[in-house]
Amino acid sequence: MADYAKVEHDPVEHIRTNHEPNVVFAIHRNKNKNVVSYAVNHANGAIDAKEPLTVDWIMFENNPVGREGLNMIERNTAYGVTVTPWEGKAGVFKVVLASLPDKTIELALVDGKPIAHTDINGVAGCKLNRVFVTSTTSWGMPKVQHIEIFGTDPSGTAVVEKKIP
Repeated sequence: MADYAKVEHDPVEHIRTNHEPNVVFAIHRNKNKNVVSYAVNHANGAIDAKEPLTVDWIMFENNPVGREGLNMIERNTAYGVTVTPWEGKAGVFKVVLASLPDKTIELALVDGKPIAHTDINGVAGCKLNRVFVTSTTSWGMPKVQHIEIFGTDPSGTAVVEKKIP
């Protein structure tokens, strides 16, 4: 298994194949190999309106690998999401990450498969794949150095946006 604490290692396909088939994107960090998975809840060709996303940790640091929910601080400041129906778009949801409030993500099913679209590096309609957070610790508190957002543009070309808080 790849070391998901490294930016060059994309955890999404491994998660989709081995842990969560409905993962739509993930957040991983340089701190350790654990990854936050964002999985779409859907049945009968529609996203579950009551609980569109399940967000939890895939604990790659543990043996065996397990899953854990987010704690309150993680939900409110870093990895939590606000999900609302997208007005005027049936079956589509607007997702906003607590850590990226300026980035709106469009969540939908395309040919029965979950997909997340957002603007990446000024390009509209990009498929979001993953987010990587590089941080340090100062006085016991994490300090984000930068965030990298990875996806593909509508033509299929890889795109990356680097944000410095």
